[in-house]
Amino acid sequence: MSIRLPQRELHRLFIEDIDDYAKGIENDNRKPMKMYLQFPFNREVKLYIWNCTAPPGGRSEDEYKVQLIIDGQKRGERAHFDESDGSTVLIIGYATPFDDPEDGLWVLFELDKHREFAYSANIQIYLRQLLKGFENDVYVHKKHNKETVVICRRKFLVQGLQKRFDIDYQIMMEKADHGTA
Repeated sequence: MSIRLPQRELHRLFIEDIDDYAKGIENDNRKPMKMYLQFPFNREVKLYIWNCTAPPGGRSEDEYKVQLIIDGQKRGERAHFDESDGSTVLIIGYATPFDDPEDGLWVLFELDKHREFAYSANIQIYLRQLLKGFENDVYVHKKHNKETVVICRRKFLVQGLQKRFDIDYQIMMEKADHGTA
């Protein structure tokens, strides 16, 4: 199983883990939370943070998921992440495979694979991949759909974010080289 934390707790954990790198935090305990990440990031970010859980029924026991629903989205509606102001959007799950809310993993999903989505769409990750996050400071996993996911323990969030930004930059450069950006 895994536990579900209230949005305010997910935001508190993220702010605690990013520590002195964040300033100008706009947090009303809704999605997205906004902040400016200082050096070495130097960017405005919008953080869409969800619980990453393994609810009973329907799915295999080892499958964890983030359920994409943004504030104001209604059943049957499609939504997208707002990038109109030039800020960097991050899709983040917080997983607690051992049911300890303080000993969880940040799961940083690839925005390019999820820019537009249906109400309650799922993004999956498996327990075996999450556990690699406990074995490594930062674990990078390439899913079968070619999505690159970055997984890290709480104390390695800064390194995990740097890896996510590096990967996203490489994706952007590859698209530019192929004329698809």
